[in-house]
Amino acid sequence: MISMPPAFIDPGRLAIFAALADHLIPADHDMPSAGTVVNRQRIAFVLTSRPDLGDPLLAALRPELSHIPAARLATLATCEPEYLAALHLTVVAGYYSDADVRNRIGYPGQVARPVHALDFPAYVEEGLIDHVIARGPIWRNPAPPTGIGG
Repeated sequence: MISMPPAFIDPGRLAIFAALADHLIPADHDMPSAGTVVNRQRIAFVLTSRPDLGDPLLAALRPELSHIPAARLATLATCEPEYLAALHLTVVAGYYSDADVRNRIGYPGQVARPVHALDFPAYVEEGLIDHVIARGPIWRNPAPPTGIGG
């Protein structure tokens, strides 16, 4: 795995990333494009949580692939889908973890909601799981039986 200081992506790959990000999430109405939001710091933020994406992301951004975003994405989809998945996840996670983007879509992020011990969830009161409760517990031992086959 690579280490992820904010400057780990060279300027050429960062430009490729911005073009791909803009292609994947373009500006629309009052929303910014992903290429303007997901900068070095946002990428480093994502890779701090998911360092396993670092190497595939760098591979997806290698200069020898097409500089035309649609062509590069098509090549990755056909030949290297794991690199495309790393690119997609980095773009989307970087975009939607940005405070301004979250504010614009009205998403405050994860919010703690207290649960009261005596309150029943609506799905229990509505009877949506009654058939599961009536069925009773079902459990299968995942270990193979002993003494059979060897």
